[in-house]
Amino acid sequence: MEDMIARIVEMDKKARELNEKARKTKIDYEHQVVAKKETIKNDYLERAKKRIAINQQTAQKRADEKLAVITAENQAVSKRLEEQYSHNGDKWVDEIVSRVIQDI
Repeated sequence: MEDMIARIVEMDKKARELNEKARKTKIDYEHQVVAKKETIKNDYLERAKKRIAINQQTAQKRADEKLAVITAENQAVSKRLEEQYSHNGDKWVDEIVSRVIQDI
């Protein structure tokens, strides 16, 4: 009978040890899952930051190109206006003065 009780106690002790080992293993796996999740999140954020930087550079390049085109167009218009004024400025001034004087 004592032998049987000793075996039961020994089996109970082993069961508790196995249970404790399983609990520790479960906790270790939970920590690994949390760490893996954090690693995946950080990797994703890092890739997103790189994509944003690339997209920002691309958008800036396009904006600079558009600005250069618009600036060139504005300079061309300004040059044409200056040329027209240099050729017709006196005539325009005379015409404006003439119209103002007629209305008086």
